Amino acid sequence: MPRRFAVGLLALLVFLLFALLLGRRILSPRATAGALAPTPTARPTPIAPPTPIAEQRVSLFFPEVSGDLLRAEVRQIPASADEIAFLHALASAVLDGPRREDLLRPFPDGWTLRGAYRLRDGLIVLDLSPPGADTSLEGPPAPEAALGPRWQTGSHEEVAAAQALLVTLAKNVPNVTKVAFIVAGEPAETLAGHLDLTHPLVPDLSLASSDPPLVPPAAPSPVPKETAGPSTSQTSPATSTPPTSSPRAPMSPPSRSRSAPRTDVT
Repeated sequence: MPRRFAVGLLALLVFLLFALLLGRRILSPRATAGALAPTPTARPTPIAPPTPIAEQRVSLFFPEVSGDLLRAEVRQIPASADEIAFLHALASAVLDGPRREDLLRPFPDGWTLRGAYRLRDGLIVLDLSPPGADTSLEGPPAPEAALGPRWQTGSHEEVAAAQALLVTLAKNVPNVTKVAFIVAGEPAETLAGHLDLTHPLVPDLSLASSDPPLVPPAAPSPVPKETAGPSTSQTSPATSTPPTSSPRAPMSPPSRSRSAPRTDVT
């Protein structure tokens, strides 16, 4: 009996060992495959840099603060293959005014460009919009568009304002011979009561100064705010004795620098 029991126990142990080896052989490929499977990693999506906008160097002409000529100011405006868009950008930049303080803004605040057109024989039409007028090209123009003066100024300032546009167009656009002005989509007799706009005007290139073009000042870079540190001037507790140092003298008010008076037409 003990011998048969020992043989049976030995057979059971052999069977269990065989089953264990078979189970490990069956499960080992899956475990190996699971161990070797690559773990997906998140990759950052590359961000394409913004496409730089092509610019074009132009010369804009503005009246000088001291002098009777028009001085050129170098400016970078967005390049355009469309000539009409280029005309619009040029004229709008002149109406916006210069960036240097030694040049004058030819037109008062609020004057904008409603449209620009090029006709045959070198004729350009500029449609100006006075302050408060409807700048859209839809609908009928205002009934008072063709009336007289739009702002009060002298004849010299009015001629300089018109010639700032004319000379700028003639210096930057080829084959410009004359420019006609309309106001709010309608023919205009004058701008300030002195210049006759009932016929196209010819650019007077003798008003353009021969001095080198002026470069506008660079835009100031933003100054980061300083991190506020711990204050060293905190008042002491009520139980402490006040400092015995002599009182400080009152600060003198900061001097105000007077800016040079401008002769802009308002």
